[in-house]
Amino acid sequence: MKSNTTRALLLITSFFAIVINGNTQQNVDSNAQHSFAVKWSPLGLAFGKLTLGGEYSIKKKQSITFYAGIPVGIQRNFNLDNNTADVKSNTTSVMAGYRFYLGKGPMKGFYFEPYLKYMHNKLEGTFNYNDDNPPSIYKSSNEFSSFGIGGQLGFQVLIAKRIVLDFFLVGPEANTVKENGSFTDVTNNIPWTAADAAEAENDIKDVVEDIPLIGDKTEVKTDQKSKTVFLSYKGFLPGIRTGFSIGFRF
Repeated sequence: MKSNTTRALLLITSFFAIVINGNTQQNVDSNAQHSFAVKWSPLGLAFGKLTLGGEYSIKKKQSITFYAGIPVGIQRNFNLDNNTADVKSNTTSVMAGYRFYLGKGPMKGFYFEPYLKYMHNKLEGTFNYNDDNPPSIYKSSNEFSSFGIGGQLGFQVLIAKRIVLDFFLVGPEANTVKENGSFTDVTNNIPWTAADAAEAENDIKDVVEDIPLIGDKTEVKTDQKSKTVFLSYKGFLPGIRTGFSIGFRF
């Protein structure tokens, strides 16, 4: 996982280097106002991260942006067809973009922003399969990482030229993802039979297959000795970026 994170950071750093180098080689308007804004995206807390960002104006209507998601952990509860999960979520993310404002002023109004993004999420907790009688309890763990490219349409407001309200209206993105998960039966200490292993595998498949886009492409395997069901997926996953951030411009 560390190699994937390093590769993503190198790609995003290279993106910044290309942008900055390209602009230093152009004739930049000497009267352009260069300003910097720091931002916070509160919705990141729902995914177990503190999301902080910045925007630096390099031309009158162009700027570079950067966001980092710092893992803080959050307890989350899910309910899928009466099957419940109680898990702790930790998320790390980095994103870099190049923003083009469509109006007349710098750092305000509608904008279009191509961007690169890396994300890593880890979930740990318990999964209760209530369709069994009695219900089965699984210790669950899941790791998800993605690297993608997208295009954001947004709208930014400046209040008193200092307070920044940045609305991410819609941002379709294409991601390459890798996911690995496990579910270990902790209902009791009784060893699994071959029939128990097959039943557990089918239980997890029933839940996984309801996941849009990737459910029917996710590989599910069972280890009878450890009473564990493993799942994995590697491939393409589309996404949508939306939300908002608040900040202060210097």
